[in-house]
Amino acid sequence: MEILVRTKLTLCAVAAAAALASAPALAQVTLSGFIDINAEVAKSGGKTIKGLGSGGLNTSRLQFKAQEDLGDGLKATAVHEITLRGDTGQQGSPRHTYIQLGSKAWGELSAGRRDLPSAEMYGYIDPTYSGDYSPISNTMLYFAPWRESNGLFYTTPRMANIQARMSVTAGREDGSKDAQTRSLAVDYFGGDLYLMAATDQQYRRTLNNPNQIRNSRDYYLGGVYSMGALDLTLLYHRYSGYYAYPPYVDFSSKGQDLQLGLRYELNAQQRFFASLVRKNDQLDADLSDATSWVVGYIHGLSKRTDIYSVYGSVRHARDSAMRFPVSFNHATPLSNENPSGLQIGIRHKF
Repeated sequence: MEILVRTKLTLCAVAAAAALASAPALAQVTLSGFIDINAEVAKSGGKTIKGLGSGGLNTSRLQFKAQEDLGDGLKATAVHEITLRGDTGQQGSPRHTYIQLGSKAWGELSAGRRDLPSAEMYGYIDPTYSGDYSPISNTMLYFAPWRESNGLFYTTPRMANIQARMSVTAGREDGSKDAQTRSLAVDYFGGDLYLMAATDQQYRRTLNNPNQIRNSRDYYLGGVYSMGALDLTLLYHRYSGYYAYPPYVDFSSKGQDLQLGLRYELNAQQRFFASLVRKNDQLDADLSDATSWVVGYIHGLSKRTDIYSVYGSVRHARDSAMRFPVSFNHATPLSNENPSGLQIGIRHKF
């Protein structure tokens, strides 16, 4: 009886192996992401906020990625990223979802939801890499477009250290231009020097008149200069037009921002970063001039696990109806308030 059972199991194993061998090859799906949790004390909205938060250095998220070699240097890639709160496990907003065809010869074409070309470039300049207290994210960009849905995105091959990226989005897909965005960016990456230039245009339906569509324009110039363990960063931003975050807030504005920052690697375990943004709003109506800054320290426990401490602050030149937050988790400072915050946390990459 025992011999018969073993024989049946062997035959089943052989049959299963034969079936797998004859089946078409399936794309391998990889799972990666970040869990980032911190203890935070922040002053915003007329109160002191104490508790656990998520995403100090990186947004906590899961990424599913599949790639397939199509032959002749052509590769298909599918990505789906979802955000979550590391402190509660609650699912957040969608991050990236797109499918891409690419080759070294003619570049990469993707469709779906992802960062605009401009955002992919100034994200590298940002000393915090778009961290929660980033002055670039929270003061310089404020409501400028940066991640959009229903889009086509194209990246050229890098030639002579130069690469171009462009995108166009369909917006709300309701027959109007509402939320349509166009982005064009070019960068140079050679040795110790990185340079970029970009422009974005976005159309928005006005909140007080649904029949009216207005637009905004944003321009960026920036770079990173590396001197061994030290990176010096600079980003200049000009903005003009109508900005809206439906259904909550809208405003018309015009002005410019300047960012200066650094990243410093003391050794393999210890890193520091600092970033300062100065905003000069020419209309000075809904928005106030402001100075926003952040400093941070990261200690690597391993290649995948870090502990960190980050402090950020925003100082406004005058009282104003709209304020720049230290974090978009605390997005409603009072009209006479200068928000600040401290985070001590841990981040794990997988």
